[in-house]
Amino acid sequence: MRNTFAAAVALLMAATAASSAADVGPARFKAAPAAMVYSWTGFYIGGNVGGGMASSHFDDPCFYCSSATPTGGFFTGGAQVGYNYQFGRGLIGIEADINGNGGFKDSVIGGDDSRILRVGLKADTSGTIRARAGLVVDNVLAYVTGGAAWADVRQTGTEINNLVQFANFGTPTGVTANGSGLLWGGVVGIGVEYALDANWIIGGEFLHTMYQDNDAIIRRADGTGACLGRPDANCSIRNQLTTDVARVRFSYKFQ
Repeated sequence: MRNTFAAAVALLMAATAASSAADVGPARFKAAPAAMVYSWTGFYIGGNVGGGMASSHFDDPCFYCSSATPTGGFFTGGAQVGYNYQFGRGLIGIEADINGNGGFKDSVIGGDDSRILRVGLKADTSGTIRARAGLVVDNVLAYVTGGAAWADVRQTGTEINNLVQFANFGTPTGVTANGSGLLWGGVVGIGVEYALDANWIIGGEFLHTMYQDNDAIIRRADGTGACLGRPDANCSIRNQLTTDVARVRFSYKFQ
């Protein structure tokens, strides 16, 4: 009797275990989520800050019979906006920026003459409209860029008495060579950017820009041309501005 009861209990336990195993079924495992692939496609807006070197070549048609090319550093900062389109590991895009700049170095023309012309140049505001083409490796972009550049340029020229032995040494004579206006030019450059996350991007960029020539007529204090026997167009100080800028960029990309 006792043996029969023990056998019945054992049989019941075995049946219960088999039923539980059938309910559990085979083990299931979830696959790991696929890694996110960063996309550079989209609009972005941001800012930049940096510095550069400006070279301003001044020349005249032999009124002072000399020229000068002052070169000096300046600070720059501004904003950019653009759009990128990524295809595979390639990227094309377009960008426009506007920057405010520090002053450029001035110089003198006719340094050995009895009168000299102190010349200077300033481009408080400048900007570019550029195409970009690059290579993408995950969230890193290396690119080349090029397009059009513009600058709101103000050229100054003030003639000064340059004979030490006279009491009027260092005083203005009234002759000037001033001019201002919007100048256009070309720009080329290279850069690299790194996407911190889906929205924020940091990077660095180098741009070389050359602007068109600009002329400022040499005039007397009464406004007439200072070159006797020459038309005003041939009585001027010609200037050409070239800049090299390195700057740090940060941008926000819209999803």
